[in-house]
Amino acid sequence: MKVIELIDVHKIYKTAYYEVHALSGVNLSVKKGEFVAIMGPSGSGKSTLLHLIGCLDKPTRGEVKISGIEISNLNDRELTKLRRDSIGFVFQQYNLIPTLTALENVELPLIFCGMNGGEREAKAKELLKQVGIEEVANRKPTELSGGQQQRVAIARALANNPTILLCDEPTGNLDTKSGEAVMKIIRELNKNEGVTVILVTHDPSLSDFADRVVNIRDGRIEVEDVS
Repeated sequence: MKVIELIDVHKIYKTAYYEVHALSGVNLSVKKGEFVAIMGPSGSGKSTLLHLIGCLDKPTRGEVKISGIEISNLNDRELTKLRRDSIGFVFQQYNLIPTLTALENVELPLIFCGMNGGEREAKAKELLKQVGIEEVANRKPTELSGGQQQRVAIARALANNPTILLCDEPTGNLDTKSGEAVMKIIRELNKNEGVTVILVTHDPSLSDFADRVVNIRDGRIEVEDVS
């Protein structure tokens, strides 16, 4: 079953003086439960591709389907609902709220879903346990290491039980040991929970965790490798 499908996708950014063709005729299909690494140099279109898959933007031309839903037909409210119900995001910058504890950061998406306080806290604690840092639940981000902050970010991304996890350079700010620990968590989620993972990275070593590698350059997919 395809959970992500891009058909002849183009994305053009226009300014007063010129056009930037970020994506030019991209075709890509991802099956449920796959782990796909998207690799390419800076400016190749990786982030644009991730934004489209994450329903943060719409294509200029072509079709982007998430769980069979074509996103160009959705309004802003419908896009927000699709992101909330289906997609988790993990970024290089952890994007944690500094005034909240680790537990409160994980609870945040559950507040927007209307979950009551007791259930919310219990689920957030379970998620922190799942990523191996339940002991730091009451610490704020400034009291955590980079690896711990990224684990909190992963726990938060999983709060709404997404079917798709989008990871944009998730180890970019981490040392080698912490980065490997984070990648093992993401891989375990993929294997054990069946979460479909799309990983954007510059780091060739991270491709070892993926089922398939998609290389992109100048807005076009060049090669796909199966690990």
